[in-house]
Amino acid sequence: MLANDAARPTEAHRGYEILYVAGERNWYIRADADAPRSQNSYRSAFQARRAIDEILDRPTPVAAGGKKKRG
Repeated sequence: MLANDAARPTEAHRGYEILYVAGERNWYIRADADAPRSQNSYRSAFQARRAIDEILDRPTPVAAGGKKKRG
């Protein structure tokens, strides 16, 4: 482990938890303390907060297509 790879406190942002994993030197997000951590990792807590904002602020995709009318 590197000298500057000390434990860092868990943060909260918009209902999500941001946690640091020492040894990996990466930040992860999860919906709450019982949820598994994200598969994606981030190099900083700032990037993790931006990822949470992206998750919460992006519009929900609408399914394309649907039933066609027969005429």
